[in-house]
Amino acid sequence: MKKACLLFVSVLIFGVLFTSCTKDDSGPVDMNLIEGKWNFNKSTATSSGITIPYPTSYFKNEDGCTKDYVDIKTGGIVKYADYSLNCVLIEKDGTWTQSGNTITINVTGTSFNGTFNVASLSATELILKIDGTYQGNSGTFNLYFTR
Repeated sequence: MKKACLLFVSVLIFGVLFTSCTKDDSGPVDMNLIEGKWNFNKSTATSSGITIPYPTSYFKNEDGCTKDYVDIKTGGIVKYADYSLNCVLIEKDGTWTQSGNTITINVTGTSFNGTFNVASLSATELILKIDGTYQGNSGTFNLYFTR
């Protein structure tokens, strides 16, 4: 019964999240600020003007551990760091490229791969957005980072 209830709630949430979405056209951002260590803060999903907290397979800060992070380095190098259970650090190296307000990240052996719109970037905050489709409906997945 518990599994059936969980399945129902999951399907309901996905149905609400990905019914329709208008594209968020962000203005230009200062991409010179992109390099550096960014600590994962939270993730959300947006659809039909509704934004809700969303668990992600990219990052999940474990209770009592240092925050997961991505370190965007010069020369197209990126380091992905994930603290797992018991605060064991797992680091993976990858690559990144930039084109306008988008960055493409590829970290082999992780699900942190894709082309992200840099929706907001300051000296202390980075917001990455990626559009996706679930069961034929579109939505936006948002990743929030801080320094």
